[in-house]
Amino acid sequence: MEKIYRYKLVLGIIIMLSGMLSAAFLEIEASVSIILISMGLIIFVMTAFRLFRRRDLPDRDERTKKLAAYGITYSWLLTLVLITVLYWVEFFKLAELTAEAVLGILLFFMVISANVFRWHFMQKGDVD
Repeated sequence: MEKIYRYKLVLGIIIMLSGMLSAAFLEIEASVSIILISMGLIIFVMTAFRLFRRRDLPDRDERTKKLAAYGITYSWLLTLVLITVLYWVEFFKLAELTAEAVLGILLFFMVISANVFRWHFMQKGDVD
């Protein structure tokens, strides 16, 4: 196992443990502990998936960088369309949207669509 994977796995465990210990022993707001536990779990799981998925393949090469860049570009363009749709939803009073709701929608949409496009281009093998 490469050192970088080992460090990331340990970092995820440390962040999770700090969240658990802060929830158990410190009198702080519960959301801080939940955020720490979630962050540590995400780092640990994503690192484990990358480690077991790639095995002996390189993490990054020219092709994967190109496909990831195209995926992010397509995601960005779709996010602009979503912003326009959300604007019209608010303009015609179809729904009451708070700033928190809009930011949450945009955040999740950008992350999910970027990964979907990247996965799609990886399956195709290249960008047309």
